[in-house]
Amino acid sequence: MTNLFSGYEGTAQEDAIEAEAFIAWHSVCSGEVKDEHNFQCLPLNRGCALSLPRAPGPVLNRVFGLSTVSELDEAYGWMTAKAGARFLQLNIESASDEVKRWIAAKGLHEKGPAWAKLVRSSEADVDYPPSDVTCRKVLSSESELFGSIICSGFGLPENLIPVWASIVEKVEWSCFFAVDGDTPIGTGAMYTSGNRSWLGGGTVLPAFRNRGAQKALIRARIDEGMARGTSTFVVEAKLSWLSTANISYDNLKKLGFEHVYSRSNFVI
Repeated sequence: MTNLFSGYEGTAQEDAIEAEAFIAWHSVCSGEVKDEHNFQCLPLNRGCALSLPRAPGPVLNRVFGLSTVSELDEAYGWMTAKAGARFLQLNIESASDEVKRWIAAKGLHEKGPAWAKLVRSSEADVDYPPSDVTCRKVLSSESELFGSIICSGFGLPENLIPVWASIVEKVEWSCFFAVDGDTPIGTGAMYTSGNRSWLGGGTVLPAFRNRGAQKALIRARIDEGMARGTSTFVVEAKLSWLSTANISYDNLKKLGFEHVYSRSNFVI
């Protein structure tokens, strides 16, 4: 595909907007929430390292967006001092030989499926499927409900609700509910910086899946992003073991996103 981030060297800018989103997320969390959950973030050039020991898996316990050994050394030293899960996410196909040797020397091994990085232009020509599911923005008074649905949808512990709730109605963030009648059944979040937007937090409660809610949430965020002047949207989707697709991935592809590369998860 045409590089929507042409003229950018080093760390892929598709990773850079994601890192910017998580750094911003950490910054809007209250000191009380960060202290209670030991939520820490280390910005590094155009990437970052994140640690939230109570969260399972790599989403909030990872190093990503780094492209040099010196950056990786600093992140590795910071990350190995943390509790909980610890991962390095890297597009191994584009990594330098020096970085590959560094990974081998550290004895890092891959775990779990890779993550696809997908990008969409605001000019993508897409026919949106009809849907009975509607979406609306989350109110500040509903921040805890927003966090609760995300934790339920992703199977996360309830004690992480305040972490997710912290982004509701913050300046750079747009948070949405998919609703069944008046009842929120799914969530989606978006971080916007300049003409770029990163999508995350997309989930639907199990009892309401396969009804078009995820597609509706994707469309709601694209519409909001375009209203904010977004020209490029970025998102990640976990790949399955047996193929290069899953439901989330398929829905993103159907709505104009293109798979530009994949990142492997290495255990630190």
